Amino acid sequence: MSARAAICGVLLIGAGLWAGIATAADGATIFQDDCASCHGTKGQGLTGMAPALKGDQFVIGSATSQVADTVKNGRAGKQKHFPDMMLSMPAWGGKLSAADIAAVVGFIRGDLQK
Repeated sequence: MSARAAICGVLLIGAGLWAGIATAADGATIFQDDCASCHGTKGQGLTGMAPALKGDQFVIGSATSQVADTVKNGRAGKQKHFPDMMLSMPAWGGKLSAADIAAVVGFIRGDLQK
C-alpha cells in the first residue's frame, strides 16, 4: 500500500467518524430512527400501541429530567401511564448515549410540538 493510499484511508475513516460524532446528538434523527415506529412520525402515537407525544402533558409539562428518565429507563407494568397500551416503553439507556437522550428529549419537547 502506498503512503498516499494510507493517508487517504485515514482521512476517509476520520471523516466518517467525525460525521458520526456530528450527528450523534441530532434529536430529530434519533426520533425517526428509534421512536417513530411506535409513537408515529409526527409524534401522533399509534392506537393501541404507543401514546401520542405531541400535545402530551407529561412530555411538555413535566420536568425535562422526568422525560429523560422515561427514555433512559423505560416504563413497564405499574409504571406505565397508559396501561391499556399493549407495549411497554423500552429502556433506551443501553443503546443511546446521554447526549443522544438529551437531544431526543429536547426534540420531543420542542420541535415535535410545533
